[in-house]
Amino acid sequence: MSWKLEQSWKEFTLEFFKNSFLFRNLTLDDLIGVLELLDSNYLIFFDKEKMTFRKTAKCYRYYFENLSTIPDILKFKVFDSVSKKIIGSLDQRFVGDFGDPGNIFVLRGSQWRIINVDESSLKVNVEPIRSGGITVPYWEGENIPVDYKTTHKVGKFRSKIRQGSLVLPDNVITSLDLPIIPDEKTIVVESVRGQGTVVLHSCFGTKANSTLATLLSSMLSSKSGLQVDARSDAYRIVLSSKGRVVESHVKQILADTYDLYEIVTASLSGTHNVSWRTWNVAKKFGVVGRGAVYEKKSARFLYERYIKTPLVKEALRELFHDKYDLEKTKHVLADINSGIIQIHWIEQNKFSKLAEPILDHTTKYYSSPTSIDKGILDMVKARLFKTSHRFICARCGKWEKVMKTNEVETIPICPYCKARQIAVTFYSDHDLPKIIQNKIAGKKITADENHRFSRAWKTASLLENFGKTALVVLSGYGVGVDTASRILRNMIDEETLYRQIYEAERQYVTTRGFWD
Repeated sequence: MSWKLEQSWKEFTLEFFKNSFLFRNLTLDDLIGVLELLDSNYLIFFDKEKMTFRKTAKCYRYYFENLSTIPDILKFKVFDSVSKKIIGSLDQRFVGDFGDPGNIFVLRGSQWRIINVDESSLKVNVEPIRSGGITVPYWEGENIPVDYKTTHKVGKFRSKIRQGSLVLPDNVITSLDLPIIPDEKTIVVESVRGQGTVVLHSCFGTKANSTLATLLSSMLSSKSGLQVDARSDAYRIVLSSKGRVVESHVKQILADTYDLYEIVTASLSGTHNVSWRTWNVAKKFGVVGRGAVYEKKSARFLYERYIKTPLVKEALRELFHDKYDLEKTKHVLADINSGIIQIHWIEQNKFSKLAEPILDHTTKYYSSPTSIDKGILDMVKARLFKTSHRFICARCGKWEKVMKTNEVETIPICPYCKARQIAVTFYSDHDLPKIIQNKIAGKKITADENHRFSRAWKTASLLENFGKTALVVLSGYGVGVDTASRILRNMIDEETLYRQIYEAERQYVTTRGFWD
């Protein structure tokens, strides 16, 4: 009798929630899972045996913090490594999606190349691009998804144009240097000789192509043992790898059958998309506070910690709803398997114009010392000469003076002890004179103070031997004594000197986040 009563009470509770249209498909397991998760975070008191729950004091704050359905988006400051100035800000979502080193974006009307992203200080370190053409501004969030029906119709239009039954004002399709035109029943794969990049032309829509790209990337990576990166839009998929993307592998993968949900879910593990979704859903469940700062490591930990709970299930549901289309992809794979959709592999000397739109957003550029523009070097030089330094006598520590690089013609001599050993440090270093005086007086100093004293003598030695040139090198951002010594040893001419200083600054910016 009591068992029947308990069952009827559970059914009553479930039906109560299912009366809402949004929760019409809610299951009892999902309901209990959500209630248990809220109970574990002390938002409610849940009695599973009686199927009753009541709110806690913490519940009120949680309610008002989550009234808005718009997620909190953090801003990353963009730091120009040449001028050493903040030039703007980027949304955290953009940084997560597009913040790989080498990527190029447009800010304040200029092009910038990403050096690295410092998540601890919410900063993106960039450098300007003064040559090498124009990169089209790109922001993935602005792309409106194109559905399967629309791209299917575009494919039919291409077929009619190819057959001559439809004529358009422009002749883009007919003038393509492709022997086969991709349409709704034809996938054309462009492969350029000697490159590890291929472009699949597939008229299946944004979400279906995104699913296919994820499938191909995951399966090709497991087959070849090399990382295969993928990006897609409504009409194309680009695959790139350090090795060769093999035709037989691609065709074999597309002709097979899979559990798409399992494969896509597995491939999403550890990616920014699922981490970002998990973080925002965790806020809805009260696991993460409203003002918490997003971190990839924390988000990945949450994903692994709650992977079998409604939290991750909801994060994946949102992601699949917005980014993927499993049903349409299954339909496409079935048509490929049955021969309705044909795959044609074409070896080219260069990619066609039809492939250019997606290649514009996937090509990465990396700078080297020989590719640094002279205009950038002039900016670096101007900044170095405006850097302020504190000069201190390394012999007695009594004399000190703050001067900019351009104010120094020759290294000064101490007016007290007439010593030529003049150390240089950052302009706000008020502790070094006292450290030198204590060391000279034979007083006990700490290990850190002894390190600073030793560094001061090294800078004094560099200034004594190389003069103002050493001061210019030490003006570099993050350029220490050892790096300065290496640059001065390898000095050939003035231009090479400034190139090496800038490369040392870039290296410092890139690796600084790992020091701690």
